[in-house]
Amino acid sequence: MTQDTYFRDHWVSVEPERIETYEGLFQWRPEMEGLLTPADLREGQIVVDYGCGPGHLSAEIARRVGPDGRVHAADINTEFLARTSERAEKDGIGERVETHELVDERVPIEDHCVDRIVCKNVLEYVADLEATVGEFKRLLRPGGIAHAIDSDWGLLVVEPLGAERLDELMSAAKVAFKTPHAGRKLYGSFRQAGFGDVTVQVSVITDTVGFLLPILKNMATYARVSGRLSEQAIDRCLEDVQLGIQQKRHFALLPQFLVTATA
Repeated sequence: MTQDTYFRDHWVSVEPERIETYEGLFQWRPEMEGLLTPADLREGQIVVDYGCGPGHLSAEIARRVGPDGRVHAADINTEFLARTSERAEKDGIGERVETHELVDERVPIEDHCVDRIVCKNVLEYVADLEATVGEFKRLLRPGGIAHAIDSDWGLLVVEPLGAERLDELMSAAKVAFKTPHAGRKLYGSFRQAGFGDVTVQVSVITDTVGFLLPILKNMATYARVSGRLSEQAIDRCLEDVQLGIQQKRHFALLPQFLVTATA
């Protein structure tokens, strides 16, 4: 695993403790409903969950498309795919979910055969953003919808770190992302791929109690991998955030870009 390919490699091989962290981070919660609403999921649809992770979102989509629908859950991590299948079987919806291991951006199914593509917090990591969005266009039937949800790490706010220290941490952590500013780039990428109607919404996550701390700890892990920031500086960042939480002066803000495009 080299730093040049770490953005991909750290998803191909995920250590067990990080798998368990993602099990918590990626759970579907009712308060996330607004993130999925623009996808207009309906019973009987065929849907691709692109970058499915451990399968929480795939299971939610499978429940929504019903027994006549189908979910193609695609990911580069085989453990995630196994957990997705296990989760669907446990929930009694295994027949609705088919998993696919990705070796590049291509999903191994036919052209123009799906109604919806949902892609949540994945496009910041893909090797070629334009090629991946082009793959969405290939997969969708005319009139089908691609719905992408992604971050823009240049817009993250964490107090009491302040802008300068947060910038240092995130600059070191960027080794984990191919396109750390993916959110602002998605509109242009979908238009360039030939999608017609492209709409953008921004949902802002605000945190005053520390529920975004696991994400910040992930950023610290990435910063350590890069070696671009001292261990002491990284530790101080985490300590100061945790102290801010204890003293009830913590504030974090993370915008999520919701881009919905019609094929």
